[in-house]
Amino acid sequence: MPNEQQDREEQRLRLQRMEVRLVDALIEHPDVISRTREHQIRYALALASLDTFQPGAARRGGRSKHQDVRVRAPKLTRLRKQILDILGRILLQTEDTKNRVKAASIMIERSLEAIDKARAEVIEKYASEFSARHLDQELGIKTLVTIAGGGGGSAYGYIGAWDVLQEAGLVPGYVIGSSMGAVLGLFRARDKDGDFKAYMRIATSMKPDVVFRYVSLRTRFGLPGIVRLFLRAGIGDAFTREDGKDMRLTDLEIPYDAVVAGIRRGAMEETPELYAQLHHLHEDKRPRPLQLRAQIAVQLVRMIGFINPRVVEEIVIGRDELTREFNAIDAAGFSAAIPGLLHYDMTRDDPHMESTLTQLMERDDVVALVDGGVANNVPTAPAWRQVQQGRIGTRNAYYLAFDCFHPQVSPGHIWLQPVTRVVGLQVALNERYAHQRIEFHPTLSPINLLPNAKSITRAVGWGREQVSAEIPRLKKFFERVRWSPPVDTASA
Repeated sequence: MPNEQQDREEQRLRLQRMEVRLVDALIEHPDVISRTREHQIRYALALASLDTFQPGAARRGGRSKHQDVRVRAPKLTRLRKQILDILGRILLQTEDTKNRVKAASIMIERSLEAIDKARAEVIEKYASEFSARHLDQELGIKTLVTIAGGGGGSAYGYIGAWDVLQEAGLVPGYVIGSSMGAVLGLFRARDKDGDFKAYMRIATSMKPDVVFRYVSLRTRFGLPGIVRLFLRAGIGDAFTREDGKDMRLTDLEIPYDAVVAGIRRGAMEETPELYAQLHHLHEDKRPRPLQLRAQIAVQLVRMIGFINPRVVEEIVIGRDELTREFNAIDAAGFSAAIPGLLHYDMTRDDPHMESTLTQLMERDDVVALVDGGVANNVPTAPAWRQVQQGRIGTRNAYYLAFDCFHPQVSPGHIWLQPVTRVVGLQVALNERYAHQRIEFHPTLSPINLLPNAKSITRAVGWGREQVSAEIPRLKKFFERVRWSPPVDTASA
C-alpha cells in the first residue's frame, strides 16, 4: 500500500475510533451538551474524514448516477489536522466520559468558524459536481455494513440478528461474509426487505443427505474433502431468477461479497488430486460413525496449516469486474468449502462460470478455492476497504461485525479451541476496522452444520436476544446529523 494511501487509511480509522468514543460518551451522558452541539461535533468528525464520495449515494442507500468526486481543499486539510490532533487527544485519551464530552464541546465551539469556512470552501470549489445538500447527506447519513464471520453451525444466530436489525429500521447497505457467514449473508443480501420466515423454512427443511454427499466429484476448482457440498440442491430454488436462470451477485438487492481463500501455487507439497488420494478423500461411501469422527478430527488439525497467508490468498468475490457477475450460490459455496472436510466444485455445464473461475485462478496464481474463513474469518478489513474504494458510493458507513467462532467451554466447542484460538489471532488483525464486533454466545456447535428445526430456532432466539440489547446504541450512531452554523453574535 503506498505511503499516502496508508496515511489516509490511518487517519480515517483514527477518526472512526474518535466517533465511537464520542458516541459512547454521549449515550452515557445525553444531557451534558445540547443536541445542536452534539451534531456540530459529529459533523466535524465526518467532514474531517471526507476524501472521496459519490454524490447522492448516501441518500439513495446505494450507488447513484453521479461520478465519484475526490475532494481536496486547503481549509479542509487544515481543519482535518486540527480535528485529528486536538479533538483526537480529547476523545481518545480522556477516560472520564463526562469530561470527554465537555472538553470536545469546548474545542468544537472554538472551531465553529473554521468548520463552517471549510464546508463553504468545499461547496464553492465543487459546485459543478455536487450541491450543499449532497455534501450534507454524505456527512450526515450513515450506512450499515454487516460483516458475517464463519463458524459452521455457530452462525445460525445471525438470522435472528439481521431480523432484529430490520425491525429497528437498520437495513444493511452492504453485506460481506466468510464461510457460513457467506451462506447466511447471501440470504440477507437477496432482498432489502428480508423475509426471515422464508429463510427459516429453508434452513429447517434442508436434508443432510441432499446437501452433503459421499460421492466422487471431479476436482476442478475446489480442494477435495471428506464430504461433497451440494449447496445448490439445498438453496437453489431461492436463488433462481424469474427467467429461470441462476442469480448472479448483481441480481441481489443488497451489494454482497464473499471471501474465499485461494491456495497459492507451490504452497502445498502435492496437487489437490494427490492430496485427496493420500488422505483418502475420494471414497464413495459414508464412513462408519467412529471412522468419520476420526477423519474429521485429523482434517481439523490439518486445517490449521491452511490458516497462513503464505499458504492462502484472500480473494473477495464481487470486488472487481472479473467476479462481479459471479454465480451467487457458487460464491457462497466456495467460501464455505472447509479444506479437507467439505469439497465444493463446479458440477454443471456453465461456460460463464468456467471462464470466470479459470481466469481468476490464473490471475491470482492459485490451485484451488477453499473456505474464506482460513484467509479471513471475520473480514472487516476488506469490507472497510471495499467501501472506501466505492463499492456502495458513500464512504460514511458503520461496520458491524458478527463473530460466532471463538473459544467457548461447552462440550460442542471446547475440543475446537486449538482452531478457534488460531482464528482469533487472525480476527484481531481486523478489529480496528469495525465500529463494533459482536461475539455471539451461546451458539450451536460449529460442527452441527444442518441442525434440526428446534436447534435452529433456539440459535435464532439467542441471536435476536443478543443484538436486541445493542439496538439503542446502534440507533444513536444512525441518527441523521445536521450542520448548524455558528451564530453571528455581532448581527444578533
